[in-house]
Amino acid sequence: MRSDVAIVGAGVIGWSIAAHLLRIKPNLRVEVLDALPSFGMGSTGKAAGGVRAQFGTEINVDLSLYSIMRFEELQEKTDIGFRQYGYLFVATSDETDSYLDLITPMQRQRGVPVERLTRQQVAELAPYLNTQDVVSGSFSRADGYLDPYAVCQAFEREARALGALARYGKSIDALPGATTVVIAAGHWSASVGQFLDLELPVSPEKHQLAMTESAPGLPGRLPMVVDLATSFHFRKEGERLLIGYNDPLGDPNESTEAFDFGFLERMAEVGLHRLPLLENVGFDTKKCWAGFYAETPDHHAIIDRIGDVVVCTGFGGHGIMHSPAAGQAAAELVLYGHSSTFDLSPLRLARFAEEDLTHEPMVI
Repeated sequence: MRSDVAIVGAGVIGWSIAAHLLRIKPNLRVEVLDALPSFGMGSTGKAAGGVRAQFGTEINVDLSLYSIMRFEELQEKTDIGFRQYGYLFVATSDETDSYLDLITPMQRQRGVPVERLTRQQVAELAPYLNTQDVVSGSFSRADGYLDPYAVCQAFEREARALGALARYGKSIDALPGATTVVIAAGHWSASVGQFLDLELPVSPEKHQLAMTESAPGLPGRLPMVVDLATSFHFRKEGERLLIGYNDPLGDPNESTEAFDFGFLERMAEVGLHRLPLLENVGFDTKKCWAGFYAETPDHHAIIDRIGDVVVCTGFGGHGIMHSPAAGQAAAELVLYGHSSTFDLSPLRLARFAEEDLTHEPMVI
């Protein structure tokens, strides 16, 4: 039987779309297709799991606020590891300090409970940091982090319980006939678009994460901490730390997911300055990995309908945190041709041809 909707991509975005579609229209025939052997095996399972509303553009703030509300509801039903311990951004220059001053009013106006912190307040909130060169900080207690795979699994289970079908281990050549096709294939989306005669400016960008060995003495409610100057960031993972860093000497265009162990040495150079306790903590080299962001030129997703194709991709590392909002928005595009929940005009595909881009500066 022909499907009503075929979703290409069995990561968190694809299964969120399937679940949201079937919540709205339970009798819909929905099929999820992926070349990998199971769900969440692409970038979803390799994400750091950060969730924040502290962005620099209104649309990203709106997607985050909606998603945080839904994550709170989901956490009450099943443990997705959602820990709202906050996100702390640290500014170490007049430029980054001024930028935080610029975007904070917009964030507050849209409902983000963000606080601007002095250097002393940063030191009090995060005494484990070296704050000698810190100018200020930005903190929201509603932000936090979660388990990416658990979120994907929750959407997959809901969608399957409502009747969604899955076809794993199938290439794009096996795309079934359907009334509507949804592209939610992350950094593979450009090739899926080509198959459907659609040009999508989405490219893979390699990012790496490192896990420390046990780091005793860390506070229980450790926030995600981000050094704006270097992109060095970390959060707690049990008794360990999960650390990321946009390595300027790495090759973001590298096509393999092999972990570059030189990353640890380069990251430690900036990390030790901000987080001195790393001097006494080793890395678990068996738990360090690489994955890909699905990047667009302006660091915003594409959520749009073009004929019988709905595009929901290019989240640039924000796919996990925006997955509930993406699922709702894409489901509305499939069913109604437009979204009533969000103003998706900043995320339309045509913005690239029109050169009407709005760049998101708060990327990690």
